Amino acid sequence: MFSRKKKNQETSVTNVNKETSVRNANAKLSQSEVKEILRTVPRDEAFYFYEEVGKPVGYIATSLVDFCDKINTIRSSSLIFHLKRKDFENWISEIIGDSVLAKRISSIDADTFDLKAKLYAVVGKRIKELKEMLSSPTPTPMVVSEDLVVTPRFPETEPSK
Repeated sequence: MFSRKKKNQETSVTNVNKETSVRNANAKLSQSEVKEILRTVPRDEAFYFYEEVGKPVGYIATSLVDFCDKINTIRSSSLIFHLKRKDFENWISEIIGDSVLAKRISSIDADTFDLKAKLYAVVGKRIKELKEMLSSPTPTPMVVSEDLVVTPRFPETEPSK
C-alpha cells in the first residue's frame, strides 16, 4: 500500500513519464529514465507490506532493489494479498515509473505454487535489465515530437587489429 499523492507538474518525474508515454513501449529507456526507476523514494512513497487491510507486517520498500530483497523476507500470504489487490503493479507503475515491470507482475497468478520465487525472478530480471541499460554505451533516443524519435548513431569505426 502506498501514498497516491499528486506530483507537481514541473517535476522531472512528470517530464520523464511524458517522454516515456510518447515512445514505443519496446523502445530502450534513456539513462535518466533508468536512474529514475532505480532511485530510492521517500518514505511517504514507499511500499508498505500488509498481511491484510489494517494489519501491517512491519516492512517497507523504498526502491526496486529493496522491494526485490523484501520478497524473500515477506510471508507468502502478504504477497498474495498485494497481488490480488494489484498493489505491486500500482506502486511500480505510479510511484517507481516502470510500466514494463508493472505489466510483467500483472501476469503473475497469485495462486501460483512458487509465487515467491516467481515474483523474485521477475523483479530481479527487470533490475538486471535496467542496470545493464545504465552500463551499455547505447545512444539515447531523443523525442522530437509525438511522431518522431531520433536515435543517434555511433560513428563507424574500424575494428581493432
